[in-house]
Amino acid sequence: MEKVASGFVRNSASLGGNLVMAQRNHFPSDIATVLVVGSLVNLMNGLKSEEITMEEFLRRTELDSKSILVSVKILDWDRIMSISAGTKMKLLFETYRSAPRPLGNALPYLNAALMAKISRCVSSNGMVVSDCRFAFGAYGTKHAIRATKVEEFLTGKVVSVDVLYEAVMLLRSIVVLDDDTSYPAYRSSLAAGFLFEFFSHLVEGNAKSPNGYVNGYSTLMNL
Repeated sequence: MEKVASGFVRNSASLGGNLVMAQRNHFPSDIATVLVVGSLVNLMNGLKSEEITMEEFLRRTELDSKSILVSVKILDWDRIMSISAGTKMKLLFETYRSAPRPLGNALPYLNAALMAKISRCVSSNGMVVSDCRFAFGAYGTKHAIRATKVEEFLTGKVVSVDVLYEAVMLLRSIVVLDDDTSYPAYRSSLAAGFLFEFFSHLVEGNAKSPNGYVNGYSTLMNL
């Protein structure tokens, strides 16, 4: 949270205001992107109350003056990923952000929240992605999105350079910027770089990429 805005803004603003700005005014919120991977929003309109996911909340028609954001519930990620005590599965979670300045009031070029449940493959030395959730925002779209096609592609696969190469290519087809967005190539490369960085430590150092590069880094970062 210390990377979101400045101390003065954090002390004056509210979580609800940030999320409503993201929903109504397409504000590039870092908080909304993080919450897309696993949270619920409670809304009230008149006497009607409903609970929806953060992604559904952001996709909805702009809230009117009669709608109230009552609360935000952050889910137990160990529970939604079905990780119980004593299991050999591990939960990975990282947030990423790139902006003109690392801290302060600079709006991001792109932000991301990546979460994955991994376990050791019984037939190899690799790590298997049992489940995952990826959110990307602030790259020129109206609101943060879940990269569901990438999630479905990686689920059940052993992490390797080949697999990451295909995942990055798929992600590039999902993170599509509006025509008037500044630095389009840079923003697109950030999404690929964040995804690769998230999984890179799970890839063996001597692995070869589809184009023959050792370690795979050169190929994936130069797509």
